Amino acid sequence: MIRRKVMPAALAPRWEVFVTQADRVQAARRVLLSCLPVGRVAPAPVSVGLDVLHDELAAVRDELPAWRGDEVEHHWSACAAAVAEALEAIPVAKRVAETSTELEELLGAVSDVVGPLGDAFHAAERHWLSLRRRP
Repeated sequence: MIRRKVMPAALAPRWEVFVTQADRVQAARRVLLSCLPVGRVAPAPVSVGLDVLHDELAAVRDELPAWRGDEVEHHWSACAAAVAEALEAIPVAKRVAETSTELEELLGAVSDVVGPLGDAFHAAERHWLSLRRRP
């Protein structure tokens, strides 16, 4: 019988916090991306999506220390830096969304916000999963 790998008991509570935070970040990224103008349907304004993402990132930033630990320090630092970078890029993206008529410019500004988040949280998740062991 093959046993499924599980997170060690000592890491499980921090893993669960990480998963919750990563899910929140991903959901907020999806909200923002759903506001981009594609097709014939007029989406919500991009600034609304940026506000949603900002609020979620601010909350996650304050809760990040809950999953910090030696086993994941490098990835924790990368996620913290990505959240800070995204929060810093949001005002620029808002300005572009409100003033530019160029879709390419808007996509670039939004990409500057969401790109680092996806990369950092995805790498952190892969690392967390590598910590699982067979019971």
